[in-house]
Amino acid sequence: MLVEVCVSSILSIKNAHRAGADRIELCAALGIGGITPSQGFIREAVGLDLLPIHCLIRPRESHFFYSESECQIIEQDILTAKDLGCAGVVVGALDSEFNLDLERLKRWKELAGTIKITFHRAFDVVVDPFEALEQLIELEYDCILTSGQEEKAWSGFETLKRLHKQAGDRITIMPGSGINEKNCTKFKTAGFRAIHLSGSQNVPPFPIPESVNQELSFLSQPIRESSEKIIKAVVRS
Repeated sequence: MLVEVCVSSILSIKNAHRAGADRIELCAALGIGGITPSQGFIREAVGLDLLPIHCLIRPRESHFFYSESECQIIEQDILTAKDLGCAGVVVGALDSEFNLDLERLKRWKELAGTIKITFHRAFDVVVDPFEALEQLIELEYDCILTSGQEEKAWSGFETLKRLHKQAGDRITIMPGSGINEKNCTKFKTAGFRAIHLSGSQNVPPFPIPESVNQELSFLSQPIRESSEKIIKAVVRS
């Protein structure tokens, strides 16, 4: 079973590689669900040459109905990720009625060309996921990252199994959200070919001098890194 690790740092990529993960979803700001990483970060991640890098293309947090200007940014970011050597991109867009934005998704597939393309968890808020599955197969997408339309993949397990059965070998259904060393074997036993996790834990806070204003909110924001130990336990399960 392929193990994809979503990361937002170079250290997390190295930890995932040492743990035996198969590929990386490269993101920034995982605390808000992930957004497009910087060009510098992409370049450094690809340059490590440790694992295939699949780059999240998401210009902002919140919903997946994008303006024309946001779509132009997305298109430029797809081309940049491709030019910088990413093995794949991860995209998603809906219309205002929460159906797939088929015209834009077709365009983005064309821009991605021969690299892999995954539809991200915007899938979890489509009105009809089973219809959307067929549409993404028709568009020749490679993978769907989904929690089965629940907050955590375990809660959406029955829907995930239905999607996996319907998809067959035509597209990969990759469960993600809340997957860990305690529940990953359930997905493997159910026949899923890929899972997605961060395998992360909080980094101990950096000591702050007493002379610094301790009340500044950005000083209390936690830093998380993917754990080699956690990911290794998943890989070996």
